[in-house]
Amino acid sequence: MRWEVTVSHKQVLEKLVAYLREEVPMVRQFDICSGGVGDFGLVLEAPLAINFNDKRTAFAGTLASLCTLSGWAMTSLICETADLKADIAAIHSEITYARPCTEEKVRATCAWPTDALATAFTTALASQGRAEISLLAQVLSRDKVAVRFSGKYIARML
Repeated sequence: MRWEVTVSHKQVLEKLVAYLREEVPMVRQFDICSGGVGDFGLVLEAPLAINFNDKRTAFAGTLASLCTLSGWAMTSLICETADLKADIAAIHSEITYARPCTEEKVRATCAWPTDALATAFTTALASQGRAEISLLAQVLSRDKVAVRFSGKYIARML
């Protein structure tokens, strides 16, 4: 499974974000949007202007949500790419807040998994009807890592 970014990937991410905005009120409240898809992975973003804490830096809840949802979106994108229809949920995560995030647009980037990991995931999902995948995401601020996230997601065939 080679991750060559296509127009289709970008369209799928837009569709996934539209679904989240419709079905998950918090996504609308935080104004989470697609930040695009590239060789690095995919990005979800939210404006700092409505997602800040008492220190006027990014709210930890927004940062955690962006990272968690970026992994959910990546898992969904992997399934769509393999033409597998699945229900996906986050089942475990760990997050480290390394520094304050003060960017005007807060961006969580979920990295593409390795080809071997994605193939093992989609093969297990297709053959067993269920599979788990672990993904990494991060948020940068002033070109330095502000948030490190690792999450495990489960997919079940519909």
